[in-house]
Amino acid sequence: MSGIILILILVFWFYVTKKLTDWFVLKIRLPKGNKKQVVQVICFIFIFVMPVVDDIAGGFQFRKLCAENTAVFIDYESARNATIQLVRQDDQIIHKIIPIRADVRDWVDSRTGKTLIKYTYFNAKGGWLSHLIGFPQGSPPYTFDGSCGAKKPVSIIKKLNITEDTKNYYGE
Repeated sequence: MSGIILILILVFWFYVTKKLTDWFVLKIRLPKGNKKQVVQVICFIFIFVMPVVDDIAGGFQFRKLCAENTAVFIDYESARNATIQLVRQDDQIIHKIIPIRADVRDWVDSRTGKTLIKYTYFNAKGGWLSHLIGFPQGSPPYTFDGSCGAKKPVSIIKKLNITEDTKNYYGE
């Protein structure tokens, strides 16, 4: 069903873009020929992608942020045979062209409070068009995958014989 809605939106926007392009080319009164066709094509492409241009630019920023922040910090010496707890942290909003939420996971030694494992996961919202339409739910970006980052290193946790205390957050 959501695919049909998306197709209907694209067909509608294609029609509106075509009409706007025709109107614009009429207003600038170009003589018939190659120049008019080139202007028409450029105008059509420009108008057609305009609603998602912030999504496209935000995608470049998001991919750069992801590439720079994919590392997982692990204190191997202290983590061996330790019991860890997650520290409750508020998500940070990174203000770029599109809003990006950084979810920092900080696992600490439940006895000492020392950080043993730390990593960040990012989620991006879409641009103004996805917020306006609200489709699909949650307003994700339309032009790129809006999630990236390091995941919990489960295999290393097992290898270092780390126990997770998931009853509550550290300090609570």
